[in-house]
Amino acid sequence: MDLQFGAHPTYYGLFGANLTTLLVAVAVLGVALFFKIRRKETWLFELAFLLFLLSFTFVTIHGRLLQYAFPISLPEQPLIDNNLTFNYVVTNVLAYAVIPVLAVFGWNRRVSFEELGLKVKNSRRTVEYTGLGLLFASAVFLATEFFFHQQWVIGYTTNGLIIWVVLVNVVSVFLQTLFFSGIIFNRYVGKVNVLLLAIIGVFAFQSYVSSNSLPWQVCNMLTVASKLFVTWKTKSIYGAVLIAVATGFIELALQIR
Repeated sequence: MDLQFGAHPTYYGLFGANLTTLLVAVAVLGVALFFKIRRKETWLFELAFLLFLLSFTFVTIHGRLLQYAFPISLPEQPLIDNNLTFNYVVTNVLAYAVIPVLAVFGWNRRVSFEELGLKVKNSRRTVEYTGLGLLFASAVFLATEFFFHQQWVIGYTTNGLIIWVVLVNVVSVFLQTLFFSGIIFNRYVGKVNVLLLAIIGVFAFQSYVSSNSLPWQVCNMLTVASKLFVTWKTKSIYGAVLIAVATGFIELALQIR
């Protein structure tokens, strides 16, 4: 069964946009305007702006600007085409970390390690909830993999595999988690309803998933929800990072076996 809710990049000359992320940003803006009309204080305008920014920066950098430095061959060949890996990780650095943090500063907001979820406040609590989240996410992934396997690795080189593991499975995953669990979630816990934040986070992340398979979309959304839950309970992103890295390694191992 197919459902078209995922990454939808569109290009306009030198610029590009992910229309799905743009749709999520518009929805968040609509909720912010609703609260404004009701004369309620809201931080959702800032969150909507960060999603608007991401919708343009990621696709423009990945699909246009970095094509000059790291041109990607089509069809894409992950684990073989190292330019794809280098392009992807640099895009993640800029779109998920550098640009949004600068944007927050531009709003005259302070940015602390604690707000971004980069400070462990309770080690024991972090370990406990990370373990539970990892068990849940792994079970959901393995069940989906067993019944709805999708093969996206068509081959690999040793060099390509090593570079992919380091730069994509670890570095890029950390940067993505920093944005979705830290910048647009943990920073706003206590300022915005946590359930609303989780819904925004789940759909925002899903808007960058390139899968039209309904079972895999459900799997991805449940996994993101588990990472956001762990972040909420531990007030840090490290548990979410571990869950994402671990499930990523499981997926890669099953792809290249």
